[in-house]
Amino acid sequence: MTWFEATRLVAARELRESFRRRSLWIVLAVLFVGSSVAMILPEVLDNGGTRYDVAIVPGEGTDASTSAAFRSDLRAAVATLDAQVRFRTVSDRSRARALVDDDKVDLAVVGESPPTVIVRAGDNDTLLALVRQSLATQELARQLATAGLDPATINRVLTTPNARVEEVAADESDRKASAAILSLVLYLVLLLLMIQAANGVAIEKANRISEVLLAVVKPTALFFGKVAGVGLVGLAGLAAGAAPVVVKVVAGGDLPAGLGAAIAGGLPWMILGLVLYLTTAGALGALIERQEEAGAVLTPLSLLLIGSYVLAQSSAGNEFGAVLAIFPFTAPIVMPARIALGDASTAEIVASLVVGLATVLFVVRLGAAIYRRGIVHTGRRLRLGEVLRTT
Repeated sequence: MTWFEATRLVAARELRESFRRRSLWIVLAVLFVGSSVAMILPEVLDNGGTRYDVAIVPGEGTDASTSAAFRSDLRAAVATLDAQVRFRTVSDRSRARALVDDDKVDLAVVGESPPTVIVRAGDNDTLLALVRQSLATQELARQLATAGLDPATINRVLTTPNARVEEVAADESDRKASAAILSLVLYLVLLLLMIQAANGVAIEKANRISEVLLAVVKPTALFFGKVAGVGLVGLAGLAAGAAPVVVKVVAGGDLPAGLGAAIAGGLPWMILGLVLYLTTAGALGALIERQEEAGAVLTPLSLLLIGSYVLAQSSAGNEFGAVLAIFPFTAPIVMPARIALGDASTAEIVASLVVGLATVLFVVRLGAAIYRRGIVHTGRRLRLGEVLRTT
């Protein structure tokens, strides 16, 4: 049996054992449901924007065309705010005032000369401004018609092009939210898998299972098979979280700004993070004698991962974040966040990948050496310094 076949068999064994655990299916379900809710909820909440209710009291001297023009003008003005307006005609002023007072309508317009607008004090200031604008437009149109202008000329005078609005950083909040969510997911996945890798190696060593397996396969095949199996479980978790995002994209939905680019562009760093952290955790797990010691041996690595998450939340968008995006052990969390924020430059991305790949090669060789030395050592917990001096 070749080394690759042995590694594949060990990885397949790790996958079978992992997918038999109910806890893994719970985690996958949580990731899938959480991602689905995040994709569906904005669509459910964004159901056409705000809707205003306006009561109209027709005036004695108001003709139907003027009332229709006012309604059409107000509908067009409200539509610019991604809102809708619904009109209801009432018989008299007292009835309109009662509807406003009971909060059954947002505003009432009494068609008299001049018109009266009834609104609760301090409420619906935007709608009030639009109504006053529409009433002023209709009064101006009436005066222009009285002055002898024909309807076509009046329409040309009143119909002016809207001012062009240029928004700066309009999607900044969406990008920050995408970066925060992605950092949290990567942090949780790496932390859980790192613990699983270290615990798995420690349990097999404590139960002497590794001794039986080492009689059949080489230590490096056993080590990398374990790491590959746990890593594939992590990719399955990320796939469960990404599936609703992909479905929404295929269906033509809109994603929060920066999220799609961060998931697609951040994939290499996700894989680099899995290799770096799982290889290191698996090697450290081979140094201990009992599973209870896994927490202590993983403390430095856990603190580094927690620090990466905290810094990704607070510093991903500044110059310090650019440095963290190149450092190999912080890049898996910080770089996808910077891509979501739109702050990652091409030179920074290339430098981060080159440094990350070089570090992976080093960590893989070092991790394999530590595992070979630690997995066969029994009797007491082996110190990392001892292994490094003899490696």
